Amino acid sequence: MFSCSSKGSVKENNELVENEEEFSGKELYLQQCALCHGEDGKLGASGAKDLSVSKLDAAGMRSIIMKGKNGMPPMQELLGSEENVRKVIEHIQKLKK
Repeated sequence: MFSCSSKGSVKENNELVENEEEFSGKELYLQQCALCHGEDGKLGASGAKDLSVSKLDAAGMRSIIMKGKNGMPPMQELLGSEENVRKVIEHIQKLKK
């Protein structure tokens, strides 16, 4: 899983590139999370959890995004801001059934 900040993008080697563009939670998710979790949250690649059936609340999701868990690395530095984390969490919550 890879990510970027709302004021940057990620090069092929995951290096953050600063610019003025902002991303929605869906855009951040599709760019950085969908590789393992899938566009609909159900992919499960590399052991990724099915987000469409997750029982985690926003605080639980935030903890995993910030610290990582199992094969998922911490995303705090790559997301770059609390606002981006919040946007991604809001999008994930929309994927739940």
